[in-house]
Amino acid sequence: MLLLLDLDNTLVDRDRAFSRWAEPFVAQHRGDRTDLEWLLETDAHGYTHRAVLADGLIDRLGLATTRDDLVQTLLLDHVPFVRCYDGVMDRLRDLRSAGHTLVILTNGTVEQQTRKVELNGLDAATDRVVISQAVGVKKPAPEIFAVAVQGFSTDRVPWIVGDQAEACIAGGRSAGLRTGWVDHGRDWTGGERPTASAPTTVEVLDLIAELDGADHA
Repeated sequence: MLLLLDLDNTLVDRDRAFSRWAEPFVAQHRGDRTDLEWLLETDAHGYTHRAVLADGLIDRLGLATTRDDLVQTLLLDHVPFVRCYDGVMDRLRDLRSAGHTLVILTNGTVEQQTRKVELNGLDAATDRVVISQAVGVKKPAPEIFAVAVQGFSTDRVPWIVGDQAEACIAGGRSAGLRTGWVDHGRDWTGGERPTASAPTTVEVLDLIAELDGADHA
C-alpha cells in the first residue's frame, strides 16, 4: 500500500506550534489579546500568504521591520515548536514494518518544511518527502500527486491522508487516489465524502490499515 501523508496539522501539530510562537511575539511588541486572536485567525492554518500576514502585523503592531524580514520570521520562528501528534511516529513505524510505502506530500518552502521533517525524525520514518516549492507545483494540482507516486509500484490505489478538504481530499480524489480526512472534529461540507475520516491522524491511519486488511483478507 502506498500512503501519501500531508505534513502540517496531519503528521505535526503546526497550529499549536504557531500559537506557541505567536503569543510571546505579540506580547513582546506590546500587542494585546485581540491582536493575538487576529494573528491566529488571519494566519488561517498557514494558508494566508506570509507577505499578506506580515503587512497586517506591521500595520497593526507598528513594527519597525521590513516585510521580507518578517516573512522569514513567520516562516521559520515557529518551527522549533513543531511536534508530531501523539502516536503518529508509532503508527508510521508499524506501517513501514508491515511493508507499506510512506511519502510526505506537503505545500510550503523547502527550508521550512525540511526543518519540520528533520526536527521530528520524519525523514527517517518515511520513504520520500515531496515539497511543493521543490517541484514547482502545489496541492491540489494533480501534477504534485503524480510526482509523489512516481517510481513506486503498487497494485492498489494509493491513499492521501490530510486535514485540508480542498488541497488534500479534493486534490487527491481528482488525482485518482483514495482519501483519508483528518477532520479534527469538523463536519464534512465538501461534497463527495472522503474514503475514510476520523478526528485524529492515528485514527485515520488505523481505519486505512483495517480497510487494507479487509481488501486482502
